[in-house]
Amino acid sequence: MTRIYERQTDVLFTTALIGNPAFSTSFLSAVDGAPDNRVIAIERQTPHRAAGHRGTIDLEITRADGSVLLVENKIDARFSVTGAGDPQPERYRASVAALRVTGRGAASVLLAPEIYLRGTHHATAFDYHVSYEALRPALTGTDLALLEAAIEQSATHYNPVPNASSGAFHAEFKNFTSRHFPELFIKRNPNGNGVRPGGSNTIYFDVPRTLKRWSHLPRPRMSLQCRDLGAPSASVKIMLGGFGLKADNIAVPKGLSEICGYIRAAGQSLGLVLDTPQLDIQQPLDAQVADVQEGLEAARKLTNWWNSHAETLQI
Repeated sequence: MTRIYERQTDVLFTTALIGNPAFSTSFLSAVDGAPDNRVIAIERQTPHRAAGHRGTIDLEITRADGSVLLVENKIDARFSVTGAGDPQPERYRASVAALRVTGRGAASVLLAPEIYLRGTHHATAFDYHVSYEALRPALTGTDLALLEAAIEQSATHYNPVPNASSGAFHAEFKNFTSRHFPELFIKRNPNGNGVRPGGSNTIYFDVPRTLKRWSHLPRPRMSLQCRDLGAPSASVKIMLGGFGLKADNIAVPKGLSEICGYIRAAGQSLGLVLDTPQLDIQQPLDAQVADVQEGLEAARKLTNWWNSHAETLQI
């Protein structure tokens, strides 16, 4: 199935709310039961209103009475978080509050397939929830086909269930890395408010700040796997997307083999791998410092090899 992106349904909803009276009636009825308070204007990707809150609003809908609906449209993507740790639902709540302070009617709407609305723990941050399924009867032809494909895609959406121990371990790991391995940069938590799911066994590195870019190689990714049920050992690896099938036919550069590195497929990617100790994200970092340090030493070796000698890798 071809992947559907939220920007595609943003366009669909914008067009239908203006040009399809049945769709507009269905949407407004699902919001607050006031379809006569018709849509008079829609803008896409407008900035959030509250001071200190960055990011954009998917759909900003102005109604006949001057009130505003701030719509977050989701298919299967997790809620984003800014570099300052500002989670997406809180930005909508703050923008609504900022508009109401000016005397303008405002409310937030989470628009998503039913399975997403049932599964997300962020739903309470929004004033209203509208399902894709509620809007389906008002669409036909290619518009209906796009909506149906988005609903089907949502069945596999990712929704992190908070786990306190996992969240604490990841925060401690990032702090330990910045103190003792300052040349390695861990990516920020994508979930906001320190949320990590219980199965969050992968630690991702901030590649632009950690790894050199080589013109003859694709842009890499880098991660440390605390526990890997699909491999003989936990590991740290640099991955080159789309080259996994070539893993058995690529010679291991001498410098990589000298640091006990090897090459294997990592899903669809080519993995440049060093084995590392297994880490338990349900246990405090202090209880496994030696293993954490050994894993980060391996990451340092792999990073140094890549930044100095990756020109010897031929794929």
